[in-house]
Amino acid sequence: MTDIVERLRLMLACDPGCEGRCHDCPTSVASDAANEIERLREKCTKQAMILRRLNPENFPDTYFICGEMGEKDHNGMPAKIMVAPAYGVDFAYEYVYNGEVRGPEW
Repeated sequence: MTDIVERLRLMLACDPGCEGRCHDCPTSVASDAANEIERLREKCTKQAMILRRLNPENFPDTYFICGEMGEKDHNGMPAKIMVAPAYGVDFAYEYVYNGEVRGPEW
């Protein structure tokens, strides 16, 4: 799919002096179409993840959080969570908060 977007961006060329400013410019139309395709692809990926989480019995190799234990911290996160590796199993893994918080440094 990515190569289709790239081909769409490169397929049409306009006047070199235009730089995408004219309203009928094929370059700006192709660019808008490629941006929309990329936006829809990202949305589709997110919706696929939601479907896997809502209906896990039809999607193998999908884990999900099935419980929480212990006190919650100031962020509302529990001390322990239970994670089931697949729908319908009779066990779950217990993950314990170790005090470290990781994430991007803004």
